[in-house]
Parts: sequence; C-alpha cells; structure tokens
Amino acid sequence: MRAAPYVLIVGVLLAGGPGARAQAAASPSDTQPIQEVLVEGQREGPRMWKVQKGDHTLWILGTISPLPKRMVWQPDTVREVLRQTQEVIPAWPTYGIGANPITALRVYIEWRRLQQPPDHVPLRQSLPPRLYARVTALRQRYFPKDDKLEDMRPMLAARELLTKVLDAAGLALHNEVQQSVLDLARAQDVRVHQDKIKIENPVDVLKDVSATPLDREVACLDSVVTLLEGDLGAMQARARAWALGDVDALRKLPHTDDRTACIAAVSTSERVRALIARAQDNWLIATEDSLKRNRGTLAVQSMDRLLGEHGVLATLRAEGYSVEGP
Repeated sequence: MRAAPYVLIVGVLLAGGPGARAQAAASPSDTQPIQEVLVEGQREGPRMWKVQKGDHTLWILGTISPLPKRMVWQPDTVREVLRQTQEVIPAWPTYGIGANPITALRVYIEWRRLQQPPDHVPLRQSLPPRLYARVTALRQRYFPKDDKLEDMRPMLAARELLTKVLDAAGLALHNEVQQSVLDLARAQDVRVHQDKIKIENPVDVLKDVSATPLDREVACLDSVVTLLEGDLGAMQARARAWALGDVDALRKLPHTDDRTACIAAVSTSERVRALIARAQDNWLIATEDSLKRNRGTLAVQSMDRLLGEHGVLATLRAEGYSVEGP
C-alpha cells in the first residue's frame, strides 16, 4: 500500500518551496498588483545535460518548481532521447508502508491527528502577532474568501499559503514534467527504474512529525511568508526561463534552497532525516549504476540539485564523467 499521508509530509519537506530564496522582504501592502507569468505556445524547456563514460550515456532533464501553470510542454527532444534509452530514472522514489490493513488504519488515524494544530490552538494564537499579521495580509490579498489557514498547524499552513499565492501568480507548484516523461517512457516500452522505499514504523514517523517543536514550525511558516512577500518576481522569472530553455538565466537567478527552515522543522527526528538522506542518495546511486549497465539512460532531477559547486553535475565531473550541457 502506498503511504499517501507520508508522501504529503515529504512534499512539505522536499517540494515545499521554489528554489529561490527571498533576498529582501517587502510588505504586501507596498507591492504592485501581481501579474501572472505568461508563457504562450508549446515549449520544450532547457536542453538536457549529457553525461558520458566510454560509450555509455546518461541524459539528465533538469526541472524546476513552480512552473507556469498554463504552459504546454512539448517533449520532442525527450521522445528522441528515449529511442536511444534503455532505462528512465525519476527524481524521487515512491514510498510504501506495506499491505497490513491494521497499519494502514493506524497511519490514517495518525495522519488525521497531524492535521490538527498543536493542542488544538488556532493559528492566531500559535504565531507571534507580527507574523500572524503578515500571514493575514497575504491571505486577504490573494484568497480573501478562504479562512482554512486558521485551523491548520503552522507548517501545513505554510504549504497551503505557498500553493494559493503561487496559483494567483500564474504558477503551479505541482511539477507535471516528470510524469510526462514517465508516461512517454512507458508508451515507448522503456523501463522505468522506480525505487520504492518502505517506511518502517510509519505511525512513529508521523508521530515524530506531529511532535515537531512549535518554534520550528513557526520558523518554517515565517520563511515561506518572507519568500512570498519578496520574491514572487524571481520565481516567475525562473519559471519563464525554464519554459524558454534559458539555462544561462537560470544560473544567474538565485537558486539557493529556501526550504531550510521547513526541513529543519521536522528533521529533529532521526527517522525523518534518514528517509530524506536515503531518497537523495538513492538517485545518484541508481543513475551511476544505470550508466554502467545501459548504453543509454534518461534521468530527471531538479535544477536546484543539479547546479552549483556541490550539485550533482559537479559530483559527476569530480568522479571522472564527461559532462556536457546547456
């Protein structure tokens, strides 16, 4: 059985925010009316990186989140690469909790508990007055008729706030590009190497998340509010650059991970830290293994993990692989 509740928690951690850190916060009341990011027509996105050793080749498609929600992705290049590929590797594994129905019921019950604010205290009372005022300003500006945030714990309120504001900015947090690649691979009978990590003691994992200290949840929400107050323009620029295939612009725009506070919030648990580390390590292990076994491999990974002096591409170069790209 798939652990849908835990996948949502992983989403808070791993896809909880775009890859541009706010450089300077601006008061929502002082900003200009938000403009949607528009990318018309069909777009292929950036060219792929090509990693080689001998006559074995790994193509890597870099993705970002968010992307323009009205963009139509045209994956002609991916179709062509798949003709030379024996295996496709997604960016992240799936998670499972086994098939025990008792475990599944206990996970569901714990997941429902996790939805409730700590000690059933409403958001207004959980946050410092200044932060609550900033949250309220964003909500009233972007989704004034929705008051669900008040009944959420701070880190889940952060996810909800992020999703709603990005939607108003013409951006979609959910990345459809990887799913399109996997659908194309299956249509062309290309094997998909989908790691599945079994979560041992999933009820305890959810209990660990529920026990996240309130001050860390508040720090997570504060970081998301700061991002939304000051950096929507940068996020829109990154989304537009990806759609137009402008990797030079992507390199120049900030892509420092803004999710540090939210990851730290739940990383007090050794179990959660181990799951995150395992998911990150497994991808690089799988790609290098596939590169050795197959003449052609296609992998998907976020730009934030690919670029930079400590990114995946730098790691592959340091290990002696030839890396070419846009």
